[in-house]
Amino acid sequence: KIFGVPFHALPQSLVPEYGYIPSFLVDSCEYLEEHVRTEGLFRKSGSLVRLKALKNKLDQGENCLSTALPCDVAGLLKQFFRELPEPILPLHLQEGLFKAQQLGNEKKTATVLLSCLMADRTIEALRYFFNFLRTVSLRSNENRMDSSNLAVIFAPNLLHSSENEKMSASTEKK
Repeated sequence: KIFGVPFHALPQSLVPEYGYIPSFLVDSCEYLEEHVRTEGLFRKSGSLVRLKALKNKLDQGENCLSTALPCDVAGLLKQFFRELPEPILPLHLQEGLFKAQQLGNEKKTATVLLSCLMADRTIEALRYFFNFLRTVSLRSNENRMDSSNLAVIFAPNLLHSSENEKMSASTEKK
């Protein structure tokens, strides 16, 4: 099972230069990199029926991403982060991370220091995923997904609360 499982309990793949990354994350990012030119990648939602069927196949261990549509895989990737029992960016660090982004020259140092409070596996996965998002944004002239659009789409999925509350307007703005 992949969805709704604690991050540390997911099947892992060793990715050189990154470490152990959840296999679903690696498989979906690699697939989406092949379709990085797709306009509206992550913005256009897939079919709910296809998403549910794809999710069920994946949870049963079926390797079916290669036959799926890019919008469906992109939707599943967002859902993967949203359905983690705990957000990948820990709740107790979120406010500190928001404040670190408001700093001038010290932004990077503060962010690195806060990241030291996260589990190594989490940092490795975030580095891998953010590098993937950078690759997507570098093709924004084709896919219309620049870093700002990606941030708007992924913030609610990466920063969700464990109670699945709606993100507050001030948190969303940050």
